[in-house]
Amino acid sequence: MKWMGLTAFLVIAGCSQFKTVTREPGVLGDRVALTPEMTGLYEEVASNASTVRALDGYADLYLETPKRKAKAYCTVQIQKSRDARMIVTAGILGWPVADLLIRPDSLFVNDMLNNRMLVGRNNGENMGKIIGVNAGFGRMIETLFGIADVPEPAKNIESVRKGSGRVSFTVKSGNGTKELVVDPLTRELTGLVYFDQSGRKSVEFRFAAYQSQVDKNGAELRVPREIDMILYREDDPEGSRSLKVVYDERVINPPDFNITFKWPARAKTVNLDEVERLPWL
Repeated sequence: MKWMGLTAFLVIAGCSQFKTVTREPGVLGDRVALTPEMTGLYEEVASNASTVRALDGYADLYLETPKRKAKAYCTVQIQKSRDARMIVTAGILGWPVADLLIRPDSLFVNDMLNNRMLVGRNNGENMGKIIGVNAGFGRMIETLFGIADVPEPAKNIESVRKGSGRVSFTVKSGNGTKELVVDPLTRELTGLVYFDQSGRKSVEFRFAAYQSQVDKNGAELRVPREIDMILYREDDPEGSRSLKVVYDERVINPPDFNITFKWPARAKTVNLDEVERLPWL
């Protein structure tokens, strides 16, 4: 009963002042030629991902599914292509409830509520247990970073559309396609949609409220403050799930930055594969 009361308190407090995910409208304009100017715009947007290598900050996370809503406040630390760490607090008192280390192939969760250490593989099912969305490592890093990974060269562009103040690039990617929505004036990526080989949406991103920061070399970095992700899964009985990340404060590419995760003393080690959904999101 005590545990049920605490869980209910966290959920009710977490849903206060809830923010809903916003979709970036698609470009409904006419198809245009892939000119050198358009190619340059695409290559500039694609290269922006390589400028952000690490992040250290604080963010609000909003999870929404057809059955529930939840909110949590997190410390977020990321080293690109390596590790990500999240310290999750919940409720009106801001108690830390979990310390998460997310690696490309593994997950480590210090479940402070139950004094146990959860260890498991990094796959969609386990990510869904600790974050609330069944996303892989790459998609979660894109969401937390707010920087999309666009390794595809310009020769992969299949079509270009222009309208309503936006440009969209449809790009061949792996076994499917990507659609990048770009603001040509600010030269910022505002939306990104992944399609599978059958043309169905699998993941949708929106990037908004870009902010500037100058790194130690004097270069200006532009990163979005708000990142929205919608994950579509046909085999998920709850349907689509969405995650909104809103940064309150952060430092991009902090100097001499390392992620330090401490294994808790006297905590019971549990296989994450054997655990049900956790209560903080």
